Amino acid sequence: MQKLLTIDVRTLLATMIALMLLAATAPARSADGDLRVTLFGDADRALASANEFQASLLAPRSYGNGAENYRRAESILDAGGGLDAIQRHLRTARDEFTVAAAAAEIAQARFATALDARSDAASADSERFAPELWQAAERAMTEAGLRLERGREDAADRQAADAEQRYREAELAAIQANYLNTTRQLLETADDLRARRLAPISYERASSLLAEAEQVLIDDRYDTDRPRTLAQQAEHNARHAIYVSRLEQAIRGRDTTLEQILLDWESGIASIGDKLDTPVYFDDGYADAVARINQAIDVKLADIDFLEQGVADRDARIASLEIELSGQTQSLARVNEALERRERQRERLERVERLFNSDQALVLRQTDSVILRLIGLNFASGSARLTAEHDTVLGLVQQALAEFPEANIVIEGHTDSFGSDATNQALSQERADAVARYLLARSPISPTAITALGYGESRPVANNETAEGRTRNRRIDIVIYPKW
Repeated sequence: MQKLLTIDVRTLLATMIALMLLAATAPARSADGDLRVTLFGDADRALASANEFQASLLAPRSYGNGAENYRRAESILDAGGGLDAIQRHLRTARDEFTVAAAAAEIAQARFATALDARSDAASADSERFAPELWQAAERAMTEAGLRLERGREDAADRQAADAEQRYREAELAAIQANYLNTTRQLLETADDLRARRLAPISYERASSLLAEAEQVLIDDRYDTDRPRTLAQQAEHNARHAIYVSRLEQAIRGRDTTLEQILLDWESGIASIGDKLDTPVYFDDGYADAVARINQAIDVKLADIDFLEQGVADRDARIASLEIELSGQTQSLARVNEALERRERQRERLERVERLFNSDQALVLRQTDSVILRLIGLNFASGSARLTAEHDTVLGLVQQALAEFPEANIVIEGHTDSFGSDATNQALSQERADAVARYLLARSPISPTAITALGYGESRPVANNETAEGRTRNRRIDIVIYPKW
């Protein structure tokens, strides 16, 4: 009897304590989720750690078990179930998430190259542009993680290699879709308009440029500047094929005439001539009109350059006078000396400008420096080797440098945006070094006064989207810092 009473008392006490705990925690269920925070804290921290190591992908079995127990605990809590059941599931969830995090950390090191491929594919937005390939790669990666959890390391490595290949395929497909899909759609429209027959030149150009862009991406998917430019050119030609096809159909349907089309085009060209105060005529076609407009533009550009150089001279003179007249204590003789010095500088710059024609170099004046932009110094593609054909321009450079004794000189190498950043940086440095070596070997320049720097594609002076702009960006600039 005493024993039974003892058991009853203990049971009663345990029941009372449990009821007290429930009573104490009951308000917490409705008070900002405090009970949930208390109960789920360890499991939530384990879940955050597992997510940090991408355990859902790399340790799917353990992570899945943890997630299932976590959901069951949430369901029991929402239904007002017992604390014991909630805590039991949460302990299991915590332990499974902890195991998953450890397994995923190991998998990250083992599958590093596959995960790098996954990151690249994600950066290319493969999930949107190549969803089927992306999902196939994700399934392969998950399977690799599952096999590693089961201790099948060789099988896991093979599966990870497969996932890596699938991610790379997804990445390439996404990049191609991102750059090339618009052109493909336009070519389909052109086909519907019979552009193969009605606008064969533009259609063929668009098709060829598209194929070239695709091949460039296959050869080097990370050199995106060139395929993007090719894709844009392909797109313009595809649109032109559509335009020409519609015009041809309009002519055949007698909705317009060739003469009316030409008059519309000539009106647009003539409006450009009007803005330049240059009358143009189309007696024998467009060639003479375009030549006259180009000539007028060249005159305007020359005028702008002359004015800009005049402003630079004026600013330099003002700065010099401000120094000379500071405090208004300098003598008139010193002011005259400053003016004479500026005049000698101007004459020296004019002599340098006269050395070069427009196909050889531009001479640009800045406040504290002079830039020789060597337009006529063209290297072979991918090469930094100087040849005999460069001697003329570099000989003129030597004469120009002779005007600035004791000057500090920087040889700058620049490229267009085609090619990888690393390749362009290295090539620009090699070209700058080649010019520096040439000048040091043939001019009385101190090696300490000359520096060669490669800037790669980082400092364009023209639009890399056009062939002309890329040509201007592939340049050598010689920056002279005179000791006036």
